[in-house]
Amino acid sequence: MGLFGFGNKKEKTTTEKMSLSADASVACAKCVLTAGIRNVDIDVDTSGSGNLALNHGTFSATGEGAITTYLDRKGQGQSVRPKKARILGDQNYWLEVSSQLLDKGEQVDAILNRLNTVLGDNEFIAGPLSLADPAVAASVLALKKSGNLPSGLSNIDAWLGRVEQKIPENLRANYMGLVN
Repeated sequence: MGLFGFGNKKEKTTTEKMSLSADASVACAKCVLTAGIRNVDIDVDTSGSGNLALNHGTFSATGEGAITTYLDRKGQGQSVRPKKARILGDQNYWLEVSSQLLDKGEQVDAILNRLNTVLGDNEFIAGPLSLADPAVAASVLALKKSGNLPSGLSNIDAWLGRVEQKIPENLRANYMGLVN
């Protein structure tokens, strides 16, 4: 135990499985993809009322940002939240672009052409795998499912394959149905 009783305390974790409830939405898909990338086992109930909520024992979180942050912290291995300022800035830029423009179907061609260029130089959006990848992937998959994804974006197609490979098979089979 550290000075004054703080620090070096192991956080108690619950053995209960995490459950995510929401309607089948892009926000729900972003959370499921984040859980998959971080190898967090979750039960997903899409018969919800539209409120995105995560429950884990006595803990609960609502909202896409809170849930993805919790999933990242509870996941296995190294966090996908970047520590370097430039990478964190790139991640946060694409998170905003995803939620403010792509999810609303605005400026899709310009954004995806820029993303295709970025992915020509990087394996993932911000360089290393980050929280931007599952978020933007869910938005792009929603555009693809609705038939609004422009063709000829080979770097985006290759990147989607790399993101999918990071997700365990059991979640990969289920998450595609969550994207509207």
